[in-house]
Amino acid sequence: MSTRIASFAAAVCAFGMVMPSLAADLRDQVRVEVESARLHDDMAPGTYMCAAGHLHVRATVYNTTAATLGRITVGGKAFDAGGKLLGEATAATRQASVAPGDKSTVDLEFLTVGGPLVQQVKKQEVRVIAAPTK
Repeated sequence: MSTRIASFAAAVCAFGMVMPSLAADLRDQVRVEVESARLHDDMAPGTYMCAAGHLHVRATVYNTTAATLGRITVGGKAFDAGGKLLGEATAATRQASVAPGDKSTVDLEFLTVGGPLVQQVKKQEVRVIAAPTK
């Protein structure tokens, strides 16, 4: 009986060690690009200011994996010209699932970057945070 328990425990440990690595690999295989369209003449491509005065960054995620993924979560950071962090945001794809080879959009809303701070944003970073399998 103890041999069965030990074998089961070893299998659970091995399985648990493999799963985070697979999840990270899938996340690393999803490509994210900030949209290139200029929505406001005085702002960077892919960015705009909503009616509430917050900075938004529009991006597209591309599922380059062989698996169907659930909602892909993207994180973003906004910086001023000196590299000072002005704000952070996260957003998930609108689609509940993204099939292999498909794409979906995300709209990051920076709630702490509004009003005059929006004009100070000179650089943004966007990366995939989570890409769960469906």
